[in-house]
Amino acid sequence: MIVTLLQGLKGADNVINANFRKLVLGRAVGNAGDSIYMIAMNWFILQLTNSALWIGIMNVAIVLPGVLLFLFGDSIDRHSKRRLLVAVEFSQLVIVVMLIGLVALHIKLPGIYVGLVFVAALFGSLAYPIQDTLVPLLVEPDQLVQAQADMSIAYKGTDYVFNALSGFLISFCSVLGVLIMDAATFVVTVATFRRIKLAEPRQQHTREKSLYLNQILVGFKIISTDPLLRLLTFASVVMNFFFGGLNTYVVLFGRHFGDSIYYGILESMSAVGILLGMTVVY
Repeated sequence: MIVTLLQGLKGADNVINANFRKLVLGRAVGNAGDSIYMIAMNWFILQLTNSALWIGIMNVAIVLPGVLLFLFGDSIDRHSKRRLLVAVEFSQLVIVVMLIGLVALHIKLPGIYVGLVFVAALFGSLAYPIQDTLVPLLVEPDQLVQAQADMSIAYKGTDYVFNALSGFLISFCSVLGVLIMDAATFVVTVATFRRIKLAEPRQQHTREKSLYLNQILVGFKIISTDPLLRLLTFASVVMNFFFGGLNTYVVLFGRHFGDSIYYGILESMSAVGILLGMTVVY
């Protein structure tokens, strides 16, 4: 799937296309890494604690960083996007190596695993807005729509494939073996992003931090004063709450059916449904 996507991106052998192919490949492999450790750690926490509460806490740690992304927009604007991208992927690699060490040493403190996964998920969530800001620098304006579609395929496509694959891998290789494979994906991602050659425009540092925070507050004020936006925000919160609950129960359903393979299959069906829904709505 990834190979086919990259072949479709070849076009002329110019630097921009080559760089965009590296971005797509890095996104696909990096997202595979995200999927692997999230699936693996959910299953590991269930095996360690036998507690639905801890599964819920783990899923909060995975999802919560996405809520905090608005705090980092100014920092992303101020710094080199390519360097930031390499840094966040390398940081995830470091966290996964730490998880490998803890699992290998049979450390049985679930709070430590949850904390590390939260940090890893934060870095992983930051990768997406950074990548999105890179796309307009790598393709022509009339190619943006197709480029974003390709990035979406690289994201969701690898998501459902590796969600299912992770369940099979855990069954055959154990959580420790899967985490070691996961570390390898981040090594590939870091190496791929480092090869992107890009002359980024000079960063402007004139905007004060207080101004950025004021702009954020204006956004919240707009939501609070517009009835339609209030309704949409409330509905989104409710839907995401139940969707988070579903993610917790999918782990329990997988164990109920007997094996991590079923957990991977259930997760993959969820991702396929999301991909299909996004395609139809788009």
